[in-house]
Amino acid sequence: MTFQILFAASAGHIYLGNTIWYLIVFAILLILVKHYAWGPVSDMMEKRRQKVINDLDSAADNRKKAEVLANEREAALKNSRQEATQILTDAKANAEKTSTQIVAEANDNAASIHEKAKADAAQAKADALDEARAQVADISVTIAEKVIEKNLSADDQKDLVDQFIKGLNK
Repeated sequence: MTFQILFAASAGHIYLGNTIWYLIVFAILLILVKHYAWGPVSDMMEKRRQKVINDLDSAADNRKKAEVLANEREAALKNSRQEATQILTDAKANAEKTSTQIVAEANDNAASIHEKAKADAAQAKADALDEARAQVADISVTIAEKVIEKNLSADDQKDLVDQFIKGLNK
């Protein structure tokens, strides 16, 4: 076979020369692809894989943090409800205690006012009786002077008034 026949191609046949040429070009293309494309694509895919792994880890961490925060929020809400209930209970107890104290003070004040009014009434009665005695004594003395036409001494006047008042009480 001649050299020309080895590397020449006819209409329907592929010769060994073309095959070798295609294999050499394919090998060169593989080397170029490996050097310029495969390495950067592999690096890019590795970086992407690491980013996806980091994102998944970050998402899991964030989910755990969110669950912890939700549990803390729930506990805080439960505590605040308990505190609110306690505050309301304390406020009701204080209001009832204050109400009882105010009523007791009002009753004490009313009792002291009542006792003072009784004492004032008794004093007013005693004062009125004393004044009535004095007036009766003066009237009696005046009447007696007119009847007897003489002045009585103070002791005599007092004795007459006392006898007169004793007579009124019967």
